[in-house]
Amino acid sequence: MRLFEKGQGATEYLLMLAAVLVIVAIAVYYVTSTGGFPTVSATAVKHDNEIRINVLSGSIPAGDWQYRITGDTYNPEPNWADGTEELKAPYVPLATNLNPDKYYVSLKHKPSGHVYITEQTITIS
Repeated sequence: MRLFEKGQGATEYLLMLAAVLVIVAIAVYYVTSTGGFPTVSATAVKHDNEIRINVLSGSIPAGDWQYRITGDTYNPEPNWADGTEELKAPYVPLATNLNPDKYYVSLKHKPSGHVYITEQTITIS
């Protein structure tokens, strides 16, 4: 009878080890599937009647970033637009020849969804 008890203990040990391995595999899958995002330091600024993104450090390839500009009379339905050029220093122009208004600018990394700027207010007078 003692031999059977030792076999049962070994089976329980192997089942616990298998459970730990499954949990570790699931954790590794979720950590590696989330992806990262580039480290970028940027801010939205006004230059005359234009809105720009000033990039202080880092860059994002063209097509991998999106921006949104909304205002009281400008683009009342907020839609994300793809960046058509590389987001890099010193700046990237977003919108030109804007009418006087209060605008809200957002910037995000498209593949990861990471938001760098959330509705930063720019006033053009």
